[in-house]
Amino acid sequence: MEYVATIAVVASVLVFAYQARELARQSRMGNEVAGTQAHREIMLHYKQFTDVFIKYPELHAYYYDQTPNTPSATDRVRLAVIAEQHGDWLDAAFVTTRQLKSYDWVALYGGWDDYITSTLESSSILRSFIRDSDTGGWPSLDPFLSRYDESHPTPPKGAS
Repeated sequence: MEYVATIAVVASVLVFAYQARELARQSRMGNEVAGTQAHREIMLHYKQFTDVFIKYPELHAYYYDQTPNTPSATDRVRLAVIAEQHGDWLDAAFVTTRQLKSYDWVALYGGWDDYITSTLESSSILRSFIRDSDTGGWPSLDPFLSRYDESHPTPPKGAS
């Protein structure tokens, strides 16, 4: 009788181990699917952001500080919406890539840190929008904006 009970316990342990292994495999697969879906959404939002510059190519120069001209009132509204969408996209992409294991390769190349830094350097509109946001802004972007401000101090008023 003890022999049968021992076999039953061993069989139970083996079945449990198999189930645990399968559960872990399914969890990994689910995480990969979630990561792929998150990547798709990030790319879709980026496309929506860049499509505005296809529809209104003249806004690109204003947004990326490539013209000394002043935009019209209508263009300023469009640029503010672009800045808000861009800030949302940068924040979502940055947070997502930090949280998903499938994006470990991005950290190896400094991808998002470098991209966000260069984007903030090239768009005073985006910097202003992040600073002036009534909603509390995007906490993940605040350190990048602080680093920009530290490396580009504003001269005192009245200084030439």
